[in-house]
Amino acid sequence: MNIAWFNPFVPMRKTIVCLILIQILTSVPLFFPVYSLNTELGVQVNGEKIVFTDVQPYIDEQTSSTMVPVREIAEKLGAKVEWNPSLEQVTFRSKHATALLTIGQKIISVDGKQVEVDAPAVLKNDRTMVPLRAVSESLGADVDWVGERNLVLITSADKAQRSTWIWDSKLIETDGDSILAFAAKQKLTAIYLRYEKTYPAQDVYRNFIRRANEQGIKVEALAGQSDWIYEDKHIYIKQWIAAVTQYNASVGAIERFQGFHFDIEPYTLGLWKTNQTWVLERWMATIRFIESEVTNTDRSMTMAFDIPFWINTLTVPGSSYSFSAWLLEKADSVVIMAYRNKALGSNGIIAVAKSIILEAATLKKQAVIAVDTLSSKEADYTTFYKSNSSLMESELKQVKESLSPYPSYIGIAIHDYVRWIDLLNANR
Repeated sequence: MNIAWFNPFVPMRKTIVCLILIQILTSVPLFFPVYSLNTELGVQVNGEKIVFTDVQPYIDEQTSSTMVPVREIAEKLGAKVEWNPSLEQVTFRSKHATALLTIGQKIISVDGKQVEVDAPAVLKNDRTMVPLRAVSESLGADVDWVGERNLVLITSADKAQRSTWIWDSKLIETDGDSILAFAAKQKLTAIYLRYEKTYPAQDVYRNFIRRANEQGIKVEALAGQSDWIYEDKHIYIKQWIAAVTQYNASVGAIERFQGFHFDIEPYTLGLWKTNQTWVLERWMATIRFIESEVTNTDRSMTMAFDIPFWINTLTVPGSSYSFSAWLLEKADSVVIMAYRNKALGSNGIIAVAKSIILEAATLKKQAVIAVDTLSSKEADYTTFYKSNSSLMESELKQVKESLSPYPSYIGIAIHDYVRWIDLLNANR
């Protein structure tokens, strides 16, 4: 389905990025821990090692900030770099923000807002050296430190999506403040929120979505049931899409859902074991119905599907074409439920998701990698339920490093909000 991605909040994006940056730069140290100043420091952008030809990154001895040549990093993140020799100023511009640094000053101007950083920009061998985290995060990038490898991982903004599901929509009324505080701490960029017409009240959705968008978080309307593949259930799909469309039409731009998010899992039906072909055919008919309804109601909305990683092993009935590729053609993006608790290995997150990531790249579609925190009847290795949050984040760093080079990869999703909170609380 080729529905153009639409974001009604473009005029305010720079302000949002700037506000988030100010919060980050004033609350997070602008340096990485190092064990030895003599140890070679590695930097990767989207999984690609950066080779610094003229001046190598180094640790500023006074501030312990990691200093890097600004041009190499900024250009790798898609920004244009300008140098003003008379003012000794460097400016880098991207679609996320415009930042300006002056040699010798511990101030970075981001879209006109002044932010203090720990180390000043300096000239070294005629190259402008800047604090790595400051320049990266001002361009919307995500920065991770891998201490055991003395490595900085930078993930560009277009690959740094971080999201979760909220199935119990009543939570936005009872715990809205906590959810948004959690979202800020976890640097969420998207929330998949179940939309129900009857409860909570429309004003609750309006308030929550507006506040989320002000934090730079897009909200997608979430729904789906396995029995939606039955033709007599299509009326519920039609009514739900119409309800979301009506809601969006009745509120301001900043209070709207930005996409439809469907989680339909017909392989959980008993018929899957006895008549898989019939289920696949009904699944396809349901997707076509959804595509038609979305196209006819709101062309500005994106459409995303949650799909299991193994679906690429199946083919469209009567053909040799991958079923996952067929689903990708219909969607703007997919969330690959790569439910494993290890990044590496033949049965790890990276390996099981790779085939669909490659298909999505070929079809020029986007894919998010999802992991689970719920208890599982299948096996412990399918979830982080019995693990801990720090171990999960360590595994996800490896996923980002391995998959960010692929054009289809856009980020990570953690299922779901309630169990994720339980996981964090269990580690305290």
